[in-house]
Amino acid sequence: MANKDEGQHTIMVVDDAKDIRELLRITLNLRGYKVVEAANGQEAVELALRECPDLILMDLTMPVLDGYGAARQIRDTAEICEVPMVACSACTTLDHRAKALAVGFNAYLTKPFDFIQLSALLSGFLVAA
Repeated sequence: MANKDEGQHTIMVVDDAKDIRELLRITLNLRGYKVVEAANGQEAVELALRECPDLILMDLTMPVLDGYGAARQIRDTAEICEVPMVACSACTTLDHRAKALAVGFNAYLTKPFDFIQLSALLSGFLVAA
């Protein structure tokens, strides 16, 4: 799903915290990725349909529609159901991780971010995109 015109992968960052979105946008832009942003799960579903990102990094706890609900909607939408999604949360319990994977996330990344782990996830998911 990479942007074939530019040869650039698009990553959608979904978080209600503007500073988290900005941190990820700057970091990902510096690594050559195009970044689109959403502030809640409902915006994420709508933006994913418009942009068809190559990967979604999504917070789990947000207003309007949380990450779990957004993930379910994305997985139920044919046009975007196969986009890899990484849950991003400060919750470190196995229950949260299991629930995220059960609703359709492909991986789980804890906050504060380990940027080495983030880079490994991006490489793993985007190598075939």
